[in-house]
Amino acid sequence: MEARDYQRNAAESILAHGNSLLVMPTALGKTFIAAIIMKKLGGRQLFLVPTKPLAVQQAKRFEELLGEAVLLVTGELSPEKRKQAYAAARIIVATPQCIQNDLLSRKLRLQDFELVVFDEAHRAVGDYAYTFIASQAKEHSFILGLTASPSSNKEKIHEVCNNLGVKHIEVKGHEDKDVQKYANEVDFKWEFVDLPGEYYHLRERLLNLLKEALSELKDYGFVDSTSPSRMNKSKLLALRKPIMARMPNPSSYKALSSQARALNLLHAIDLLESQGANALCNFFDGLRARDKKSKAVQRLLADPLYNAVSAEASELVKQGSQHPKMPRLAEIVLGAAKSGQSVIVFAHYRSSVDEINRVLNALPKVNARPLVGRSKDGMTQKQQAEVLDSFRAREFNTLISTSVGEEGLDIPAVDLVVFYESVPSEIRLIQRRGRAGRVKSGRVILLVTRDTKDEGFLWISRSREKRMRSALKEASDELECSCKQLSLGDL
Repeated sequence: MEARDYQRNAAESILAHGNSLLVMPTALGKTFIAAIIMKKLGGRQLFLVPTKPLAVQQAKRFEELLGEAVLLVTGELSPEKRKQAYAAARIIVATPQCIQNDLLSRKLRLQDFELVVFDEAHRAVGDYAYTFIASQAKEHSFILGLTASPSSNKEKIHEVCNNLGVKHIEVKGHEDKDVQKYANEVDFKWEFVDLPGEYYHLRERLLNLLKEALSELKDYGFVDSTSPSRMNKSKLLALRKPIMARMPNPSSYKALSSQARALNLLHAIDLLESQGANALCNFFDGLRARDKKSKAVQRLLADPLYNAVSAEASELVKQGSQHPKMPRLAEIVLGAAKSGQSVIVFAHYRSSVDEINRVLNALPKVNARPLVGRSKDGMTQKQQAEVLDSFRAREFNTLISTSVGEEGLDIPAVDLVVFYESVPSEIRLIQRRGRAGRVKSGRVILLVTRDTKDEGFLWISRSREKRMRSALKEASDELECSCKQLSLGDL
């Protein structure tokens, strides 16, 4: 491969400035820029990636680009074997949890590394392993962070930079002159569908149950409003800390039960709105099948209104009811398959992936396979890698993925990306959208259900993406100003 102008320019700027965060849209070649820098710097080098499938992919990529052996370190390699392998390795590609454990147990030390690269560097916040590793590396090694989407929050961008010891933010985008001639056009559009009337009826009943739970929390003094529109999962989860702080007050135990009931009901509403009656029934079946049922679940299962909703949802499933997004998705994918195009469908829930896989494989010319994470009887690292290799080889034309497919997958010829539901995060929006147009022009279609969480998330992610650009510029200017002040102080 030969470096493009903007890749060479970015690499030269990073080498001139020192520890840097490279922000560049997916498909413009962040990994290739990292390889240029690795070649220039030499010495021992560590490249960190957040997931095992991505680690496998990047290890192969660097062996091709740099022409030498690369040590792959994931949980598949035992700690004792890792200790032996480190001694002979010049380039290591690893998941951060393994490296953090080996630093703590003194199987590895970062003083010997010339360069440490943090892929998907926006994860370097809080207590994620990147933060600890960077604290050990930034005094001795050249640090490079790679991301397509750091955040729309300037404070979070600063947190990432501070945690990584970054002195410079290098930003490249489609609007830059040295990028424009290489960028492929991506046609992005939204397709809206409407819930059927019977779904609105079910939702209204679930909302009434949710209002009851919120009313109890308000009576206990933990929320200000009983309006479901002002409540979300994050807010409900955050209530646990103030509730626990009041222990052993008897009302706290009742408040915990109300909070748990509200979480279950909010999840049920989300499933109905975004996935349909079948997903709702599966969730209800799971509650009933639990061996140990909390008081919140017992109370919910005993509620006549809940049982009425459950019976209505079951009847809809018997009648073959589908969420309106499913037939529209089938039309879109079938059209792409008939045109010989490759497709990625992103879905939030693993149960949705299974249902989409079943529906799409019943269509002529569509050959679909799932890609899911490892937890809860999911796919092993080897299985994930095999699916991706088969997709690259065009052995099937439609990949149905959960969030495991968002970060860094090397799928170079995807013609169409479909979001089965909206996402509230501008980071995830950018990563998913970046699967299209990597080598040639592509399309992105986002399915949105009107008057639901889908529609709200659509506007949230769009506004945050716009804010991210301005936040990134402000953070970059402030960082540059800060570095100038430090240099003057040193002088």
